[in-house]
Amino acid sequence: MHYLVAGILKPGNNERLVALHDEFNDHIGQSSGNISLFGLLRDRTGQRSGYLAFVKAKDFDEAEEFLKQSPFYQNELYERVEVAEFTPEVGDLE
Repeated sequence: MHYLVAGILKPGNNERLVALHDEFNDHIGQSSGNISLFGLLRDRTGQRSGYLAFVKAKDFDEAEEFLKQSPFYQNELYERVEVAEFTPEVGDLE
């Protein structure tokens, strides 16, 4: 099953994001086998506003664990997070 995992960043934390960049990349790299699609979200001004991933997981708990292992999540840099089961109707993530 695919799950959407999204985190919307709190404003004003750019220095902390940069400081955790290598840890975040390690987290993504370790999970790359389960990630179907991953990317940065930007607002109208081009500023980084969050991250979104479609991950393969057996259930909600496994998808939430991917989120909870993120250094951005662990350091409370997200204003809001969302985990939702994703059922494609058009196109394919495979």
